[in-house]
Amino acid sequence: MKLQIPAQHVELTGKVQRCLLIAEQHGFSIGDIELGVSQTRTFRLLSDDMDVEFALTSALKVEERTTHILKFVLDYDSQPSLFDAKNLLVEKPSVIFIGSFHENQAVDIWRCGDEIRSQITSDKQKDLRDESQGTHSTLESHLAWLITSLCLGFPIEDALVLARASISVKADSDIYDVSRETWPVDFSTFPVPALMPSKLNAELKPSQADTLHQSQPISPVAFKALRKDSLGLYPVVSNAEWIEKLLLLGIKTIQLRVKDPSTADLEEQIVQAIRLGEKYQAQVFINDYWELAIKHGAFGVHLGQEDIETADLQKIATSGMCLGVSTHGYHELLRISQLSPSYIALGHIFPTTTKQMPSKPQGLTRLKLYQGLINQMNDNSQESGIPTVAIGGIDLSTASMVWSCGVSSLAVVRAITLSTNPRETIADFNNIMNAYQERTEEVLC
Repeated sequence: MKLQIPAQHVELTGKVQRCLLIAEQHGFSIGDIELGVSQTRTFRLLSDDMDVEFALTSALKVEERTTHILKFVLDYDSQPSLFDAKNLLVEKPSVIFIGSFHENQAVDIWRCGDEIRSQITSDKQKDLRDESQGTHSTLESHLAWLITSLCLGFPIEDALVLARASISVKADSDIYDVSRETWPVDFSTFPVPALMPSKLNAELKPSQADTLHQSQPISPVAFKALRKDSLGLYPVVSNAEWIEKLLLLGIKTIQLRVKDPSTADLEEQIVQAIRLGEKYQAQVFINDYWELAIKHGAFGVHLGQEDIETADLQKIATSGMCLGVSTHGYHELLRISQLSPSYIALGHIFPTTTKQMPSKPQGLTRLKLYQGLINQMNDNSQESGIPTVAIGGIDLSTASMVWSCGVSSLAVVRAITLSTNPRETIADFNNIMNAYQERTEEVLC
C-alpha cells in the first residue's frame, strides 16, 4: 500500500506515522504501508487491488468541488444542516460533510451508493475548526486517523467512525489531549450512526431533520434476550435434512439459510426446521424469511444489515422471536447495537466461499476490538449482555484463535457440512471452546 500526501499537507506525514505505530501496537500489520509525497492537491492510496484518490475542499478550486473523478472530497468547512446536506449530496455525491452541527452536537454526513448515511458525536466533541480552542491539531488528528484507517483497509464508513472516536474525549473528561492518543477503545467516545438511513433519503422538511438522531438512541422494540453462554457451536446449513442430522448429534443452536427465495419447497423447509427445533429442544434460527418464521412460530430469525429497514421489527419482537443481526465493521456494529438484538454476528472473520461478501475479511485483530466495544455495552457475566457470534471461514485450525477473542459463539458452515465425520468435528469444536473456558475460569480464580 502506497500513500501519497500532498506537499502542502506534508506535516501530516508524522501524524500518520504515529497513528500507524499505535495501530501496530494493537496487532495491525503496517509493514507494507509506504508513505510518500504527492505534487498534486490530492491524497492517493495505491495497492494491487485499490486506487483511491481524495482531497480536501480547501485544496480545490470551487469549480473542482463537484468532480466525479475523486473517490471522495472531505469538507471540514461548510457545516450544512442535515436537511441542506441531504440536498447537496444529490449534486455532490462524493463530498463528505464533516462536523455539521445541530443541538450542540457534531454530525458527519455522506453518501454510500444510493444511500445517505450519517453519524452523530457527543456534545463534548470540540469544533474541529475552532482555533480559539487550540483545536487546529484536532482537525489534523482527525484527518490523520481517517487516512490511517483507510491505509489499514477499513472502508470509508469505518474510517469516519474511527477518526471521530480517536479525537473524542472520554465520558468522564472534558479535555482532548493529542499527546495521549491511542487506538480508540472506549465505547463512550464512539459516534452514533443513524439507525434508519432511509429517513435521510426521504423527502424531509428542515424541521424533521433534527429528529433523525438522538444522543441516546433507544430501540423502539424489545427483543427476546439470550444468555451469552446459550449459543455455543452454531452451524449454518442449507436444508432441513442437515438440521435433523446435526440436532441428533447434540447441536443446540442452528440456522437454516436458504439463499434462493424461489426455492420450490422453501416454506416446507422452514416448517420442518422449526418443528425439528421443537422436537429436539434446540434454538433454530431462520435466515432472512422473517414473515414465514413468524407464521410458523420459529425460535428466532437472522437478518442482514439491508433487512433492518424493510423487516417489521415490531412484529418480530411481539412474536417473541429472538433476533440475530449480521455486522461487518465498526459502523454497522454501532448502528445495530442500538437495537439491542438477541445476538450480534461479527464477520466475516476469514475469507469464505459460502457467500458473496461485499466487505473484506475482518481478521482477529478487528474481531477482538469489536468484542471489546460490545463488552462495554453491558456487563461481562454469562447471564446478561449481548451475545456475539463469530462467522466466516472458521474451521478447526482457527477456532481456538477466534474463541480467544472473547466471542460467545462460533458459527460454522463448511467445517461441518464438508466433514467426513461431523460427530467427531463437533466434538473437536466443543473441546476447543470448553478447554479455553476452563483456562479462563482458572485465571479468574
